[in-house]
Amino acid sequence: MRSSRRLAGIGTAALVVLAGCSTDPDPSPTVTTPTTASPTASGASPSPSSPSPTPSPSTSAGTSVPAGFDLEDKKGGTFPDLGDDVGPGAGVRVGKHTGYDRVVFDFADTGTPTYLVRYVDTPVSDGSGDPVAVKGDAYLEVLVTNVSVPSGSTKAPADSGPAELSGTVVAEANAIFGGFEGHGQSFIGVLGQKRPFRVSLESTPTRLVIDIAR
Repeated sequence: MRSSRRLAGIGTAALVVLAGCSTDPDPSPTVTTPTTASPTASGASPSPSSPSPTPSPSTSAGTSVPAGFDLEDKKGGTFPDLGDDVGPGAGVRVGKHTGYDRVVFDFADTGTPTYLVRYVDTPVSDGSGDPVAVKGDAYLEVLVTNVSVPSGSTKAPADSGPAELSGTVVAEANAIFGGFEGHGQSFIGVLGQKRPFRVSLESTPTRLVIDIAR
């Protein structure tokens, strides 16, 4: 089964932000340190996208990089092995914080997913290998497991809209809907350049949190 926004149909749901920001309903999560993803053996990773070379972290001139942020791939759990069932997809929301912008994927079920978040040169659909049009100048690929197959009556979540993205370094953030062999996929378009980022996984409810330095 293939799907994810433009792949087989990522839909979306925009909300708003987190703690540290007046419009943020969520507390700032405790950031866990994910393992750095090693290159995956042929056939092991579900994504055909090639990770980009990793330059030294940098933001615009005169701006320091927040502690804990870098350009390395972030892997959680035993990815690409499947984690717990997290439902048929995840809504997405974007919010502004001091020094960084936050993208949150909200899952319907309470399982613990495995994940891989990394920069890629070209967004490519998991499974089909077709290019995916994503706004922005750099692209973060988000892969999570275990995403179940949506039923015919399941409504796709919405992507983040212009009002939510305004004033952030996020050009586009797509919800996750369905997956290929249990792996759901999304892309985050980043403005200007590759920016250092960090990833954390939160529970009750299950959330994947990606902070991108400004």
